[in-house]
Amino acid sequence: MGKRDYYDVLGVPRHAGPQEVRAAFRRLARRYSPDVNFWDMRATELFEEISEAYGVLGDPTARALYDRLGHRVFEPMGQWQGEHRARGDDIHYPIEIDLDDALRGVSAIVDVTRHERCAACHGTGRTEGPQRPASCPVCNGAPLQVAVRRGIPVMGPCPNCGGSGRDLPRPCPACRGRATVAGHARVGVRIPPGVDTGSEIRVHGEGHAAPVPGERGDLVVIARVRPHGFFIRKGDNLYCEVPVTVPEAALGARIQIPTPDGPAVLTLPAGTQSGRVFRLRGRGCPRLDRDGRGDLFVTTHVMIPCNADSTLEEVLRALQRLLPANPRAELWSRAGGQR
Repeated sequence: MGKRDYYDVLGVPRHAGPQEVRAAFRRLARRYSPDVNFWDMRATELFEEISEAYGVLGDPTARALYDRLGHRVFEPMGQWQGEHRARGDDIHYPIEIDLDDALRGVSAIVDVTRHERCAACHGTGRTEGPQRPASCPVCNGAPLQVAVRRGIPVMGPCPNCGGSGRDLPRPCPACRGRATVAGHARVGVRIPPGVDTGSEIRVHGEGHAAPVPGERGDLVVIARVRPHGFFIRKGDNLYCEVPVTVPEAALGARIQIPTPDGPAVLTLPAGTQSGRVFRLRGRGCPRLDRDGRGDLFVTTHVMIPCNADSTLEEVLRALQRLLPANPRAELWSRAGGQR
């Protein structure tokens, strides 16, 4: 299947001015950017197509050549433009992991669809011809020719080189001159401890291939950490809520609580209130970009017994007699109301 017309890709008419072309590109780039749609592989493909279209229509010289000759002048010339080492595009690949794996790090194998160098032409995009392009022998490098049609001089592209001005070899039939073909690969990725949702892990040289002598792009793995059943993550810190009994809260106790590293002992002082927060330093998430770890914040929740039997009810009533003070007495004065 051939490429779509660049004007159709950007959704602009052929007479659109530079500002209209630029505005259309910015609107579409924001909509289909991999940074926003990293779970949608189709959006990534559209973003690449949009960028390619703007690379031509946003350049006055390239646009004028495209208006005359269309895609066919860019595909073969792409092998020679600039005589520099082109680099393949990066691949953005989303991956979901559990919080436990995010805290400890994990190795994963990802299946990617990417451009591979064409085996038929060894990534050159051509079947024969010189290693470097020479001037077209017909137009001698001046691709616009004057022809007489029905007695009227008409300027048009050289019929031999199609307007490129170069004596280019025939494109490879296997890859249609693009030097790359669609392929698949399984790539090992090491996800380091401390990654969070949106973290990017770059694997160099595992992206799309480029024509010879270009280098591969990178594989950029974008992490999404699933919610945990007990811990809540905020930055490098972890938060959790731990239930405690009335005697533990009133008398104080040493209780065992879970942490990412295993059980730990938390000391509750006598008179611990529900909602009190304790901080365990260095028991949170590993810091991805520097040494050290965040903290673990533990909130206590005093569990009040329900459906007490007669013995427990008697104990609670005795406790009520021992603590006759009204804990809400100060509320009236502070609120400015009357009892």
